[in-house]
Amino acid sequence: MVGVLQSAQSGSAPLVATPNFLFDQIRETTALRFAEKKVQIDEVFEARAASLNAESDRFISVKAQINNANAAVENGQESIADIRNTLLEIRTPVALAAEPDEDIEFRATEFDLALNSINNEANRLGKAFNLVGEINRIDFSPNEIEYRSDLGIGQTTLQGTHAGADYRINVDDGTVWIPELGVDLIQQFSELQGEELTTTTVGGEEISNAASTRNAVTLVSYDPDTDAIVIDVTVDPDAAAVTYTGTLERDGLGLMPAWFYDGLTTEAGRSRAFTDINEAESLLTLAEGSVATAAAQVSADADRIDREFDRLAAEKTEAQLKQFDDVDKLLVEATQQQQAMLVNLDALSQQQQNYVNVFANFVTSPFTFDLLA
Repeated sequence: MVGVLQSAQSGSAPLVATPNFLFDQIRETTALRFAEKKVQIDEVFEARAASLNAESDRFISVKAQINNANAAVENGQESIADIRNTLLEIRTPVALAAEPDEDIEFRATEFDLALNSINNEANRLGKAFNLVGEINRIDFSPNEIEYRSDLGIGQTTLQGTHAGADYRINVDDGTVWIPELGVDLIQQFSELQGEELTTTTVGGEEISNAASTRNAVTLVSYDPDTDAIVIDVTVDPDAAAVTYTGTLERDGLGLMPAWFYDGLTTEAGRSRAFTDINEAESLLTLAEGSVATAAAQVSADADRIDREFDRLAAEKTEAQLKQFDDVDKLLVEATQQQQAMLVNLDALSQQQQNYVNVFANFVTSPFTFDLLA
């Protein structure tokens, strides 16, 4: 008691100083507990965010394939637009070939160049990006483009079409004449997917059975009902033309080189050319519809993946808002707990101060001095 009283008289008041130390301890302890619990809250959010980000990365891979498919669709649409313009332009040399004093050979060359440009446009891209060309020339089946459309095993297959013009002549002896698309050349093979055939010239040299469609192939006859065809082909310029009888197979737009239309030299040939051009325009419209169907499919897949991205973004935002909310609640809870402890400690401190004051008054009373005397 003497120590307490002496402290009170000297003004050091140790019992009053002690709560200040406890105040700091309470604040430090509360801050530490808050930090520990906040780390737990942050770890929960980070784990959730990592899971959502990983799922998003997988969807990004899927969306990349869909974007490639969409590029193929857009390329196909552009190619069809260019080919449609070429079909309009290819009418001109046919019409002009009927005019007096026209250079018909030049107009036939123009026609063939336009046909080559159609095939070059249809086949300008590789199989991964082509919906209007790159057909299987063995069975004339159109190209297909496959891509992942979800995170599972889901695959979308886009059925291509053929906006070019291909053909072959199956000769009655089992051989086949196949053109090289985009250039003016046709070549004879032992069979479909067979070996290139050769011819021995008068001088003993072996040359391929290949001919220019500009000046070495002549149509003898053609039956549109049966596709029976007879052609003369000149392989060796120093030898006579050889006649081949067979069946014509056409694919795509069905257009043929100028030789098939009598080199545009006859009214019948030019009429046949116009008929085929009209048919080609109709077939191109069908091809355009096929690409439009593919475009709708790609768009639907892209929209579905975009909705998944929106969902993931919303879930991540929700997780982040929950993190903020949990931290806010934790802060409020910690503040309230700290405030309650500080209030209680302050009350205890005040009570102690009152005791000090009581005993100090008792020590300094005149009665006390009398007793001590």
